[in-house]
Amino acid sequence: SVFLKTRVSRSPEEFFDDGEWVWADSAYGSQTWCVVPFKRPSQGDLTADQKTFNYHLSKVRVRSEHLFGALKGRFQSLKELRFQIQSERQLEYANMWTRCIFILHNMIIKIEEDLDLRSAEEFVNEGID
Repeated sequence: SVFLKTRVSRSPEEFFDDGEWVWADSAYGSQTWCVVPFKRPSQGDLTADQKTFNYHLSKVRVRSEHLFGALKGRFQSLKELRFQIQSERQLEYANMWTRCIFILHNMIIKIEEDLDLRSAEEFVNEGID
């Protein structure tokens, strides 16, 4: 119910262009812009297509969780903000900090590729395999 009061939920067109969407867990409602796994009906089972969809969606989620783990391992500041966000300026700072970390992460991956070094992502993929 809290999510339904957010700006994203009330005005998704401000955040998503045609064909763009976000995925969420099954606690959220399915929308054209919010993809969620199928829930098993109270009586019966999911169809084969629904099971296949959930399987592939879960693979995306696992990869995403591994990415966040790698980011938190590389950038310890992502584990916990050292201040409470109590103003618009502090929120902007936290967003800027996070964007900078993503940029640095992508730069590191590119540098590792250019130097022919194994990246953290390769270690994560090896662990998954």
